[in-house]
Amino acid sequence: MVQKPRTAAARLIAIGAGLFLLCAVAGACSSGGATPASVATPTKIQAPLGAEAGIRAQTGSDQGSSPRPSPVAGGQLTPAPGSPPVCGESELRLDAGPMTTAASAERQGFVVILTDISDRPCSLIGYPAVVALNSEGRQERPAARSEGGSLFRVSPPGTVVLQPQHSASFGVEWTAVRAADKSGEKDACLPYASFVITPPNQGGGQHIDRQTTICDAFQVHPVVTGTTGARAH
Repeated sequence: MVQKPRTAAARLIAIGAGLFLLCAVAGACSSGGATPASVATPTKIQAPLGAEAGIRAQTGSDQGSSPRPSPVAGGQLTPAPGSPPVCGESELRLDAGPMTTAASAERQGFVVILTDISDRPCSLIGYPAVVALNSEGRQERPAARSEGGSLFRVSPPGTVVLQPQHSASFGVEWTAVRAADKSGEKDACLPYASFVITPPNQGGGQHIDRQTTICDAFQVHPVVTGTTGARAH
């Protein structure tokens, strides 16, 4: 018996049924259209080994955003091997000498003497911290560390060993008069009523009353042997 060829409508119905079966098997069809792809949860990427340690080394803290701790006033330098321990705050007496003025009156300054008042030797090394205070007692102007003094012959910091009742010293100096620059303008000269002086490797400072005017080049020099604030010849 010869079958009659399918009509176009029958062929379309057959094709539609086949597609429906494929969708059902593959699970790719729904009444609302294609099923949206699932969004993957982001995976936290672990920092490379040693990264956190590097942050701690640079900031001085376990938190990368924390500021690096401030050094002790005056800085911390290590005395030469075999030297006595660093002088403690209670082992030193601090005395400020009279004002010194250069012949041109341009530079002024004074010597600070540090005396070992303990019964054991101790070591000093590095730069003290010196800050000028205004008449209201606010710390306004820190001295810059310098090896190039005008009033005091200085040199790079070195270990100074103090025996009991012996002294070391350092110089503080600044420009005390106005100096016109090439444009005719002058440096700002401001009055100060006192200083706070902190020996190297210490955290506490001593208040020294000293009325003065500072224009520029406010400097503190390293501790040296003797009581002149200058290195030996």
